[in-house]
Amino acid sequence: MIISKKITRVLILSLLFNVTSCFELELENPNTVSEASFWKTENDLFQGVIAAYDALQLDGLYLGNLPVVLTGLSDDGTGESTNEFYAPFRFKIFNSNIYLSEYLWLHFYAMIGRSYQVIDNGSSIEGENVKNIQAEAKFLVALAYFNLISVYGENISFVDRIQEASDFPKRAEDGELYNLIENLLNEAIPELRLASEYSEADYGRASKGSAQALLAKIYMQQQNFEEAEPLLMDIVNSNEYELLPSYADNFSENNAVNKEAVFVINFLHDGPAIESNRHVRHQGFSPREKLGTYGDIQPTQFVYESFLQELDVDGNPDPRLDVTLFHPGSTELFIDQPYSWWERQFRNPEINTAYFKYSEQEFIDGFATEFDGGTDFILIRYADVLLLYAETLNEMGKTSEAYTYVDLVRQRANMEPLSTAQPGLSKDQFLEQLKHERVVELSGEVTRFFDLKRWGMYNASNAIRDPNFETFVNGRSDIQPIPQSELDLNSNLIQNPGY
Repeated sequence: MIISKKITRVLILSLLFNVTSCFELELENPNTVSEASFWKTENDLFQGVIAAYDALQLDGLYLGNLPVVLTGLSDDGTGESTNEFYAPFRFKIFNSNIYLSEYLWLHFYAMIGRSYQVIDNGSSIEGENVKNIQAEAKFLVALAYFNLISVYGENISFVDRIQEASDFPKRAEDGELYNLIENLLNEAIPELRLASEYSEADYGRASKGSAQALLAKIYMQQQNFEEAEPLLMDIVNSNEYELLPSYADNFSENNAVNKEAVFVINFLHDGPAIESNRHVRHQGFSPREKLGTYGDIQPTQFVYESFLQELDVDGNPDPRLDVTLFHPGSTELFIDQPYSWWERQFRNPEINTAYFKYSEQEFIDGFATEFDGGTDFILIRYADVLLLYAETLNEMGKTSEAYTYVDLVRQRANMEPLSTAQPGLSKDQFLEQLKHERVVELSGEVTRFFDLKRWGMYNASNAIRDPNFETFVNGRSDIQPIPQSELDLNSNLIQNPGY
């Protein structure tokens, strides 16, 4: 995709005034907007950054597809369909112009293009909030590139400014994009507001904590724990965030605005469940296609069994199991039907579970609704931050300190503190336990894909517990192919090895 000044301006001016966001914003009539009159005021800049946020809500990203894709590419989700869309879930070579490959690339680069409009044009605009708005745009560029690198590798299109139509993006060199996004986030952090400084109407905008958490994640993916540790410590010590009293509260529409959410993709919480109104679509995590839902992804047996490894302090299974999965033994009705009824609907009787944490839906006349809803997609949760902080401390030889932050997460779930259940673990033993803790706390929240890569576990060895990885080819399957349509447009790009 060519991120040109002309093309991006068209994207902005055509989409800017069709934004469906939870941010309260009065938009100008698009018929009154011209190239000469836009990018003049702070409000113009704010409308621009809202357009960049809006890309996160597109179908190819967090409206529905990206969580399904990244879950399917990890070992906490599996898809049973054999059509081309699901080929990546079995690490097969496929046509690189399929919907999956193109849409992730297209939408993330659209977000990058919109964000650079804000970054570059903001330099000539005065206003109290200009620097914060530009910092939000820098955060969004970094977020987009972090995902693109993770899916396609580092040698992708390098865009660091508004470009002319004739200026084809170069192919990024190793380390170049990481340097860019680290610089952007380091510039953004001192300019961003604290979460508590935003009004409730601004819920979902990037804060200082959002940028610190993202930068820490990026450092950790590069094994740079020394740089990640102070960022995570600052978040923990900021008093800006806290664990909700109940784990289940994170996935309720009634708790849309809460202090455990560090960065949220905001969706509507009322109104008709249609894409144009940006109700998040969780059909991909639903049980079965024939019930009116897509049913793209089911949790793997590995995930289900992870919840059965340990009882809580009252001698019951980990209470996060019932919140996370619809599973054998579930006592909750799932859209007005008991588990015994649903079990018969699963395509694969050997995988008789479904992700439950995003499902607050109805069952009407024997047919499930389309799993649209107002549950926000929490991209970074404070529990995630606490577990990441524990990991950095452990990697730096501070295992005894790391227990504290794992225990906060476990005790919220009514689990015995790790400091009493398994005291005195070595660094390696603690990491193995931490891997388990992240599965039971964060499964289905699009963290596992990144965890596997960080731990050096994104390889064929996962076939031991996940049959999907039996076709994983080391050196090829760890990244996806660059869309052929992009290779045709830009001769600077080279297809990833093996495709």
